[in-house]
Amino acid sequence: MAEPATQTRRLDSGPSHLRWSGRCAECMMWKRLGGCVLSLALTSTPAMAQDFDDLGSGDGFSFGSAEYGPPNVYVVQTGDTLWEISERFLGNSYYWPRLWSINEQVTNPHWIYPGNQIKFRMGTLTDPPDIGIDAIDEGGPMETVEIVPTQAACGPNVRFEVKRPLRSYLATGFLAQRGDVEIYGEVTKARGIQTYLSQRDLLYLKVDDPDAFDCGDVVSVYRKVRKRVKHPTSRGQKYGSLYRVVAEAKVVHRHDDYLSAVVRQSWAEVTRGDLVGPQMPVTIEIEVQAPDGDLDGTIVERVEDASDLLGPGETVFIDRGRADGVRVGESFHVVEQRDPYSDFKKEDKELPYAVIGRIVVVRVDEYSATAIVSDADRSLMVGNRLMQTVE
Repeated sequence: MAEPATQTRRLDSGPSHLRWSGRCAECMMWKRLGGCVLSLALTSTPAMAQDFDDLGSGDGFSFGSAEYGPPNVYVVQTGDTLWEISERFLGNSYYWPRLWSINEQVTNPHWIYPGNQIKFRMGTLTDPPDIGIDAIDEGGPMETVEIVPTQAACGPNVRFEVKRPLRSYLATGFLAQRGDVEIYGEVTKARGIQTYLSQRDLLYLKVDDPDAFDCGDVVSVYRKVRKRVKHPTSRGQKYGSLYRVVAEAKVVHRHDDYLSAVVRQSWAEVTRGDLVGPQMPVTIEIEVQAPDGDLDGTIVERVEDASDLLGPGETVFIDRGRADGVRVGESFHVVEQRDPYSDFKKEDKELPYAVIGRIVVVRVDEYSATAIVSDADRSLMVGNRLMQTVE
């Protein structure tokens, strides 16, 4: 029997969705994402290939051949996330945990950086889709991590206790009280007509003491994203304001009260009016261990908007800190007491705890700590309980 032909479909324009021929065993939803180009390599029979040819050249598709090089790929642009890609092209947003676990170069599922390449292959019920994300600036084969839930034969519902090897995480947020944030100045203008600025854009920084800077100095650009962060259940506990580091910029020129600086790395869009301060560490390398200890706590805040799913790679803040004995590298189970079907709005305190995720601490303050979600099997939320020992 002849090998099935492989056809490649490239979505440059055209309708937001397309229903394929009845001879195709699967259907998928297509959507144009931020002007990006998505292609899907389909293993099909020659008869199915003829269906594709019948579409013609006027519908915004172009075709390639597997015989002459690899298929087209979706080139990520600023603003794309694994969440939407999982929902639109895999049919379920909750597919992101596996997508995250097998792609260590993706340090934050909310921010897939321009230049990453995402490949999809349609599967069947007996042959699930293959998913791979290749960063163009990182060579070599990708390592895969298989998450194997562990559960005792008789005991609480405990999972996510597998040790994760050393890897990089992004922690772009921090909590600070008024007066504790060192501010050099702000981004007042830029050499660009666009509202949102990013990597390689030139910024004009108005600073208090320009003579304190030399060419080559690196500063962080950040903004206040939430005021007066409070504990979700203890009203008297306050944590200051939430700030988000959006970029790093390198000083390339000094003129009167202005510094010219080029954005060398960005984790979100830079806007005029953003604050400028000392360089702050954002990328953190750490191992994730199984939770061990008797501390508990609560997730009190997150960096991303509440409308986004809270899952692996996101920065959260907890109500335990140095005063409670918390150290960098410690991990916690994220737990809940609910039936996901019937207890959607509130928990049932009579139910046993079930583990739904794991976080690892990456920075510690006196009464709070910054953590990264390393594992989750569903969307987490502010107010989730934390435990190191689940009974």
